[in-house]
Amino acid sequence: MTAACSFEVLTLFPEVVDAFVRAGVLGKAIERGVVQVHATNIRDFSTGKHRSVDDTPFGGGAGMVMNPGPVLDALEHVAEQRGPLHRVLLTPSAPRFDQRAAERLAKLPRVGLVCGRYEGIDDRIREHYIDECFSIGDYVLGGGEVAALVVIEAVSRLVDGVLGNPESASSESFSDAAQDGSTLEYPQYTRPAEFRGHPVPPVLMSGDHAAIARWRSEAARRRTWELRPDLRPARAIPAATPRWLAIDASQAADVDELARVAMSHRVAGVALLGADVGSAAAWAAATGGKLATAALPNLKALCKRLKRASGIAPWVVRLRACSGAGDEVPHEARSPAELADVLGAVPSAKPRAIVLWIPDPSTTGLGTEDAVYAPDVDSLQRWVAEAGRGLAINDAIVDARRPRCRPAVLADVALATLPRSPDPERYEP
Repeated sequence: MTAACSFEVLTLFPEVVDAFVRAGVLGKAIERGVVQVHATNIRDFSTGKHRSVDDTPFGGGAGMVMNPGPVLDALEHVAEQRGPLHRVLLTPSAPRFDQRAAERLAKLPRVGLVCGRYEGIDDRIREHYIDECFSIGDYVLGGGEVAALVVIEAVSRLVDGVLGNPESASSESFSDAAQDGSTLEYPQYTRPAEFRGHPVPPVLMSGDHAAIARWRSEAARRRTWELRPDLRPARAIPAATPRWLAIDASQAADVDELARVAMSHRVAGVALLGADVGSAAAWAAATGGKLATAALPNLKALCKRLKRASGIAPWVVRLRACSGAGDEVPHEARSPAELADVLGAVPSAKPRAIVLWIPDPSTTGLGTEDAVYAPDVDSLQRWVAEAGRGLAINDAIVDARRPRCRPAVLADVALATLPRSPDPERYEP
């Protein structure tokens, strides 16, 4: 049986590699012939009396440097014995090895992993005889063997036949199953259903597979934004997207300050909810008539107006302040960057207006039968596809830096930090 993937490890310590690969899932895959791992001792190719493979560095300095001769001889030997290979050098001075790299290497039939020791290998090996280099992190190890084993473990589990359930790899952290950026894996639970007063999320025991899938998708996205926001795609709201401020009348006392914020961010308009005609006139005066203002009975009326004008229902984003210390952050709260990620996951043929809503603090919801809170992208896509849906999302931006901040400050922070595309013609994410 021809192995689906073969690894050639060039090292001064082959026994370290041999001991590791015999264990666990990888060891079973090797026994079945799905994966092959050959460890070659670089020292065997030394021509000196004492089998030395290192020397002092040119230019002086601490430590020793591995000679290029034995390394290249070992590379050429394994290629001659078992065929051509993709040559990888493990070194801290290299791009980071990640899941995308593992997926790419898993498609190659043979991968050579060169492990340095001491101060590293003479750089002429890297310059002329290596196809690419990888680092497994921003730290220095005693040698490249641990890094090589990381690569073998990560790549081999992506090879067909290594894992018992092929879906395991596609749902793990950093997989591209989400088709958009990377996510950490969702939380996993097992028996008992309650452990020292901590229960398993009820949805996981509901038997509703669709609900479980939605929960896992949301949990993975939430965990990624909390722990590794750097993994998410750098999306932006299209520049042509109209942005409206919707302010409950009880929060619009400081007309001048709110008007300055709205005008400085060039919002499409301001809606005063539950306000009288006199309040709208005061707003018009504060903006010098340069900003569209309207007094409407409630948020539902604004959404209907915007839908009639554009033919597409707006997104509704509830703004609230949270200190992050004493206040409890609501589950639906999202940062501006995260909000752009969620909204950008639903493509639109034309710009969908975004309504940034500053409600009365005592308001618990949108107060409209058309309101929908969509906890995950799948739900967003489903609700958007339904005809006649008034509102598609009810989200929240939390400003953790300013507890109990004034409405004008909250609006200013939200408008300033909601990522926007520089291309006004690009509507689809």
